[in-house]
Amino acid sequence: MLTLPETVLTATFEKFRSCGDGQRECVSYWCADTATPDVLARVVHPDHTASGGGYAVDDAWVMQFFVSLDQRQETVRVQIHTHPHWAGHSRIDDAYVLVPAAGFLSLVVPDFALGPVGLNATHLVEMTADGDWVERDPEEVFTYG
Repeated sequence: MLTLPETVLTATFEKFRSCGDGQRECVSYWCADTATPDVLARVVHPDHTASGGGYAVDDAWVMQFFVSLDQRQETVRVQIHTHPHWAGHSRIDDAYVLVPAAGFLSLVVPDFALGPVGLNATHLVEMTADGDWVERDPEEVFTYG
């Protein structure tokens, strides 16, 4: 189970709303200290381009981000992004994940995150050892801290 502080969840929704402006998808990552990998410590908003139907994270930003994770002794546990209407994991979402490793989580927030702050209408998947995705219940994965 991952501890999700209310401050991290709220900051994520605030960033999605300001970045996406109710018209574009947005993406962020939830990071944890390597010493306490089950406690989500901060949200990171990458340099990216976006439209109403997708986003692309800047490659140079990703390279620098991984260097900064090592320097800060952090790990990325969850990729979070918005969709315009429904919350589901698309083929593009399946293919373009930041950390293609078993146990990595991807969370989709519907309606460009304009609804209530929380995980009620979200869609969560976890990558398996063979690279497939399995649906997970956010209430079984996250606990609010």
